Amino acid sequence: MHIKKLYSGLVVMVLGCAVWSGAYAASDAEFPKGWESWPVVGSGAIPDNKSPIPDGLPEIVKETVKTYNWIQDGKGSKYNVRVNPAHKDAYIKRHGGYPDGPTAVLELTDIKALLVTEHLLGEPQYGAYSFDGKDISEAHPSLAPKTCTTCHSGYGEACVTGVCSHNK
Repeated sequence: MHIKKLYSGLVVMVLGCAVWSGAYAASDAEFPKGWESWPVVGSGAIPDNKSPIPDGLPEIVKETVKTYNWIQDGKGSKYNVRVNPAHKDAYIKRHGGYPDGPTAVLELTDIKALLVTEHLLGEPQYGAYSFDGKDISEAHPSLAPKTCTTCHSGYGEACVTGVCSHNK
């Protein structure tokens, strides 16, 4: 697959950065019941850990790849980005103002895991779950809410109210 195509459409809204958390913590966001029926707004793949990261990519995409290319023993994963229909307008317009509740998930299809963004009183909350709802945020430092918060608050225009995308 052409490297540009591999990265095109990489919507980076619930991924954390390569900042490792010193302590694991349980998910702050709740498991989003009904996520399977949410519309897919983006799909792509996190490449394996042996693929070079092209220089021309947005910084948030580079950090996301570095943070999550360990998945599947370094093989990466295909993913879908799903957005709660009640939050889709705010997501598409990228203006923030998300209502309370589950906002979006990054569905890592190869490992059957969800990286979740939820909003509570206007503030983003993060979590990591298996498809069946088991909290997996303590399975790896990159899945901890603190890691998500660090990245999702560190990329200015790419991250609006805790939801990140390199697409404008």
